Amino acid sequence: MNKWFKRSSAIVAGGVLLFGGNVLQAETLPEAVELVLKDNPQIQTASFNYQARQHEVRQARSDYWPRVDFSAGVGIYEIQEPEMDPDSYDPQEMTLSARWNLFAGGQTMNEVDRQQARVISSSYDLQATADRLALRTTKVYLDVLRHDALHNLAQENLLTHQRISDQIGLRSDSGVASQADSDQVRGRVSLAQSNVVVTKTNLIDAHSNYLAVVGHLPENLMQIGSPGAVPASMEDAVMVAKTNHPGVKAAEADLEARREQDSVAKSPFFPVIDVEVDKNWDEDVDGIEGKQENLTAMLRLRYNLFHGFRDKARKNETTLLISEAQEIKNNTVNQVEESVRLSWMAYQAVMDRMEYLQAHVRSSTSTLDAYKKQFDLGKRTLLDVLDTEAEVIDAKKDLVNATYDGLYAQFRVLNGTGSLVPSMGLEWPEGVIVEEAVEQVAEVQE
Repeated sequence: MNKWFKRSSAIVAGGVLLFGGNVLQAETLPEAVELVLKDNPQIQTASFNYQARQHEVRQARSDYWPRVDFSAGVGIYEIQEPEMDPDSYDPQEMTLSARWNLFAGGQTMNEVDRQQARVISSSYDLQATADRLALRTTKVYLDVLRHDALHNLAQENLLTHQRISDQIGLRSDSGVASQADSDQVRGRVSLAQSNVVVTKTNLIDAHSNYLAVVGHLPENLMQIGSPGAVPASMEDAVMVAKTNHPGVKAAEADLEARREQDSVAKSPFFPVIDVEVDKNWDEDVDGIEGKQENLTAMLRLRYNLFHGFRDKARKNETTLLISEAQEIKNNTVNQVEESVRLSWMAYQAVMDRMEYLQAHVRSSTSTLDAYKKQFDLGKRTLLDVLDTEAEVIDAKKDLVNATYDGLYAQFRVLNGTGSLVPSMGLEWPEGVIVEEAVEQVAEVQE
């Protein structure tokens, strides 16, 4: 990690502590994200889809095994012609059949591979969903902290203006301050009160958004420092995203599934070889009185010669589906790269501003202190003091917004690389590890 990144991270962490020191430590961001990943319907939907696809692999593998069927029937068999020799029977029959495919043009093997690729794709989709929800949770978490800090600033601003108003009131009673000063400060107090109402409303909205995502109202959220897993440069972030983002990996798995589907489409052009065994137990069947028992075992070859060009059309279709999947993957890679670059540039822009914003807060605060002293000596007007007071509040607001914008931009970079959830020390939902997806599928067979 380069020196610039370490310095920038320290600035962000310092800005957070500057405006959030009064927040008690209760619920941390990883705790909130963990709760969302456990109960969110989107996670449950993706998880059920992942598990369902595992059983689709089992269905495909079933064609490796023989099929055994049993049938039985009873009825009436009556000879109606010639009438001179009418007769009737009560036929009974039972059949035990076994069919075992030996060769089908690789259809079973390729279908199993296709379904396994779909399992891996759904597992990556589950990871992508988890990472998106983690970013959404991070945003509402930071928004609560942001608007809480802005509300505290608004309240601080109101108290300051009320204190100035009290001082002007005393001066007015003693004949030192003018009526214009009193009117002016009352107007500023009213504006400060309006700002408190606005920031309180924004804070309530942030609480509502938090409730919608996490499932409960925020209470004593713990402050957040800069995440330490952010890549050192934009190019590093892009490289990690292209190789690690679950959306890209899911697209690659979908492309592999399409290729296997194309291989399945080739199977009708090959013969089918089956072993067929039938055991029959009959009595009074087909007008033949008495019991019969027979066994038939065949090695049978079937080769379709014409099917109305259906198989050729299917093969052309799967070839085009491969091209579609390839373009989807290319588009996914482009989107991921664009997202990472935009997130990184937003992060860098905030980091470039942080030192200037902090300097603005320090200089405007120093100016305000000097103007207050000069006002007491009659060298500055009340308007000078109030305008400088407003500048200080605006400078602090800008620093608060930049602080949380910088934090969120870093989490966006982590989300863009597909590593936001692991960076928080959390497991993927249901403990799914994509590299073990095929092994998990095998366990379903048992």
